[in-house]
Amino acid sequence: MAKLWAIAWRELYTRFTDRTLLIIMLAAPLGIATIVGLAFGGLGSGGSSPVEHIPVIVVNQDNGGPGSTVFGDVLTELLVHGERPASQSGPALDCAQSEGDQAGDGMSLDDLIDGQAFDEAAASAFVALGDIEAPQAGHGTQAYVLAAARAAVDRGLFTALVIVPSDYSQSLLALADTTLPGGTIEVEVYANRGRVLSAAIVRSVVDAISSQMASGNIAIGVGLSQLVEHQPQALAGLTEANVTSAFGCGFMPTTDLIELDSQPVQAAAQDNQAGAILVAVGSAQAMFFALFTAQFGILSVYEERKNWTLQRMLSTPTPRWAILGGKLVGVIVSILFQMLALMIALTAVGSLMVGHLNLIWGQDLGLLGLLLLAASTAVGGLGMLMAGVMRSVEQANVVASVLNIGLGVLGGGFGFQLPVVVAGFSLIHWGREAFQLLAAGQTEIWLHLAILFGQGIVFFVIGLLLFNRRFEV
Repeated sequence: MAKLWAIAWRELYTRFTDRTLLIIMLAAPLGIATIVGLAFGGLGSGGSSPVEHIPVIVVNQDNGGPGSTVFGDVLTELLVHGERPASQSGPALDCAQSEGDQAGDGMSLDDLIDGQAFDEAAASAFVALGDIEAPQAGHGTQAYVLAAARAAVDRGLFTALVIVPSDYSQSLLALADTTLPGGTIEVEVYANRGRVLSAAIVRSVVDAISSQMASGNIAIGVGLSQLVEHQPQALAGLTEANVTSAFGCGFMPTTDLIELDSQPVQAAAQDNQAGAILVAVGSAQAMFFALFTAQFGILSVYEERKNWTLQRMLSTPTPRWAILGGKLVGVIVSILFQMLALMIALTAVGSLMVGHLNLIWGQDLGLLGLLLLAASTAVGGLGMLMAGVMRSVEQANVVASVLNIGLGVLGGGFGFQLPVVVAGFSLIHWGREAFQLLAAGQTEIWLHLAILFGQGIVFFVIGLLLFNRRFEV
């Protein structure tokens, strides 16, 4: 192991004392990613938020509860039409409006979200038009509708799918009446991964609506418990209409639940837009230029063979796995340094674009570090595989460069994305997608980590076997 670390240290010293290599490692990817980020990030742009009429579909499975209000219908109607269903609006209420409503400068929910209810008829229509493939589940089942809805989102026909569970009303009413069986209040939002900003807004709106209705039911429960304790006689004439009059404003669309003030939406959109663009561009460019950093690890093997330093090492009692392993460590550390520096710089750029600190890569720094290591291992392993395959410096230069560009095209490194069935052959795709998921607050990237680490290990083992056969003294 001592020889492995000695070789790794020598590799790192050579890399970090080469000015040309440092420019390629840092300046080129940082310059390109920053230019693209500034071009599309809206730095200094004014005006209102460009995010509006986000296409959303809703599958409402709510079975209702003991009361007359079906909260699943309320949530669906709010997302589809921007207002409560007329059948459940209750008596006219004089509810105070928010300052944004009074001034008339807010963005209504109807302007922000273009929603539609999704049922079996809609699913069948999309299948008949050829927009989506027919789900495997049989007609007339909820599984058929959900599979079709998710397929429509995956195809980009809609930004997000909102699934209201069957016990939605029951769980909310349990907050007001503890005698009712309760459950977890969960609404699933299934979003298209290519629309990070719009999907985040949909999630925020759904969370806000559910939270408001939960708060209203909690208020009803607390109010009734106080009546039971202090004025039990008042319960004798209490009706649902009385409760609606007392607490109805908490559910009305004239509050901040429904009317979104344009300034907070614009600020949040600017933050998310700047971060999403920089992460999408930066992660792809980081992975792409890391391939060229690994390419220099290939060339160093042939340079050492040309200068006879490799033959001298092979003539000593130094295992060949230690030679290639030392170079792999050097490549991994170099790539880690390159990607980390790029991420820090892009975080600074993103923060300047919005005027405050903007952690564009997400909050889970531990998982981010593990992802950096996985990506570096995959890229470094590929470099070691090429070291075992290539026969000369000239061949390595040509083949490795063509391979890097091909992986960049497949993995979305040039601003466009190919279908996953094709993009999945590129390690750039797995790294880029994992970085974007982390940036969006999603931590389910274990498949991406397994694939990246697995590729790195397999590439290194194959490269070592070929190295043993290729470089004979």
